[in-house]
Amino acid sequence: MHPFVRAAAAAGFALASAAHSATPVATWHFDNSLAAAEAGVPALTAIDPLGRSGFVMDTVFGESRWVYRFDGNRTPAEQAGLYVSTAALLDNNDAYSVDLVFQFEADQSSWENILGVSNRQSDNAFYVAPSNKLQVWPMSTGPSTFTFGEYHRATLTNKGNNRVTAYLDGVFQFDLETTSMNFSAYASENPARLIHFFADNVAGGGQQEYANGRVALIRLYDVELTATQVGDLPLPPQPAIPEPRTWALMLAGAAVVGVVTRRRSLPGG
Repeated sequence: MHPFVRAAAAAGFALASAAHSATPVATWHFDNSLAAAEAGVPALTAIDPLGRSGFVMDTVFGESRWVYRFDGNRTPAEQAGLYVSTAALLDNNDAYSVDLVFQFEADQSSWENILGVSNRQSDNAFYVAPSNKLQVWPMSTGPSTFTFGEYHRATLTNKGNNRVTAYLDGVFQFDLETTSMNFSAYASENPARLIHFFADNVAGGGQQEYANGRVALIRLYDVELTATQVGDLPLPPQPAIPEPRTWALMLAGAAVVGVVTRRRSLPGG
């Protein structure tokens, strides 16, 4: 292939990839902090009434990294989790997507809350159901099994027209019609447009459901992600690999240390 043709093909591929990608409005990496990666984006706020939550090192998809462990109990006022206001992050409509990498540590034989937008005033939310399937209550569940004690990626997209789609580890689970994940459905209960993660409702039916677990990544998008975009989502950041210049400096430093060590070992050194 002619170099110009090869370069044009590479540029076309890059443009196509960019067209399929989406940029999050907020990213929380939990690198021993609840701060967002983007400037000006609010940090997550911990819900930790028992004082047992915090950062721990864990292995996520084969890599050692910091994660945030949330630890509460079944009593609604003592459940643990996180929340953030999206009022300054999302347009004033119901179209958004949330991508999470997390684990629930144990099967509580109940609904375990992933996220909700009712300010904990309604049981309607995104769950792992007792069948160990993803579910938007009170609608149907997906086909894939959620395993406890292992990290999974769960992605929820809300189209803004009462349509919700969910994916588990990038695999399509369901597309259904519901207002359960619409901010507009809870305008009076949730004027700050809060998203609560992992802590279930404190009002209405279905209380006493809870989950303890660990979270490694949360991304928030101001659009509905397509199936292709969900499939292209990157994994949590891996440990940094030094750039070639850094490697060269490290090798040069090692060589100098080696020379000094050898000179010291010589007679009269």
